[in-house]
Amino acid sequence: MSPITAIKKAGPINFGSTEGPWNHTKRLEQILGTRLNVVGLVDRDPARADRALAIKRNDDSVKAGYEKTEVFPSLAEAVVALKDKTGSEQLHLTVDGFHSTTRGSTTPNRNSDIVLAEAFPQAAHFIEKPISALESEDFQQLDEVAAALKGKITSVGYMLRYLKAVQEMKRIITENNLTIMATMATYLMAYAYAGEDTKTIGYWNKSLEMGPVVGQGTHICDLARYLAPRPLLDTIHVQTVEAADPPGHLSQIKFDVDSLVPPEQRTPRVTNAIWRWENGAVGQFLHGITLHEGDYDCELVVLADGWKLRLVDPYGVAPKLYVRQPGSKAEVQTTFTDDDCYHSEFATLIDVIDGKADRSVILSPYEDAVETYKFTWAIRLAGEADAKKRLG
Repeated sequence: MSPITAIKKAGPINFGSTEGPWNHTKRLEQILGTRLNVVGLVDRDPARADRALAIKRNDDSVKAGYEKTEVFPSLAEAVVALKDKTGSEQLHLTVDGFHSTTRGSTTPNRNSDIVLAEAFPQAAHFIEKPISALESEDFQQLDEVAAALKGKITSVGYMLRYLKAVQEMKRIITENNLTIMATMATYLMAYAYAGEDTKTIGYWNKSLEMGPVVGQGTHICDLARYLAPRPLLDTIHVQTVEAADPPGHLSQIKFDVDSLVPPEQRTPRVTNAIWRWENGAVGQFLHGITLHEGDYDCELVVLADGWKLRLVDPYGVAPKLYVRQPGSKAEVQTTFTDDDCYHSEFATLIDVIDGKADRSVILSPYEDAVETYKFTWAIRLAGEADAKKRLG
């Protein structure tokens, strides 16, 4: 079988950028080689799509996968053309890399996941995170989308679950039958790039990028969910440092953010959340827009009786896992090099499509990602309630 992928967008998540390691086409090329056949590329900016394809077609090592690629300015046009041309049974994978406002809803033009699932019922679907831009009052729609995708092969882009370090944490917890007592997570944003000019205004406006927890810290919240029992959403308490608070002034923002963003939509500078997990353990998550140059600074700590597991720099090229266990006073460090979680994520999905593995090997199916989305929104809402109480 030669998988045929319909990649939905010519933007950085699918074709790479200088800002991060994401580049879905690169991983699919590595995994599929000559089996790759991209039949459709959807982008509202066809010129950008053409530029991306030109680069691929000028590379002898991958150009065969893009020789038949057609560019479509809308998903509706792509669906009509690809159904007529290939037949739904021949399309094996769709990759949804559009903005979250286009999916996770039952509303027309915001339901790309439903449209693709109905148009190509035999295809597998890779969906980026966050899975939606729905606000909490519309969460019923998320459940309806999940119902529409039920029974289909789905994988959501929570790639950090596939890290060798994370899988080692999972193994230690499972094999030692550990009862988790606490989790502590931090996500510190280096914001100098996001503070350069108004092109980055979306980051500072919760109505555009959904805020630092739902749109950004979601990966670390998801990892905590993956390793711990279910979070009890009604136990979440949050305190924030808002733009209006004295510590909320950020020296490296070079344009007047506050004049461009309504007060109720301004991104909190610090979000500090605590809650209980289902087994009675406690959880904590701190997101801070505090660093200047460089990349993210992230850690996740899991505590159990006699045990401390500490994951450091999961986004980096060499994540580290520190383990202290009963009978030892020292943390043992393991550095995981040559580990591409994006590659592992797609390799796993391709194995399922090829019939080499069942769906259980997919670590982030859609219905599970729905729970992470609701979790991060619960944190955001609790933080907004605290800010409103303090600041009015």
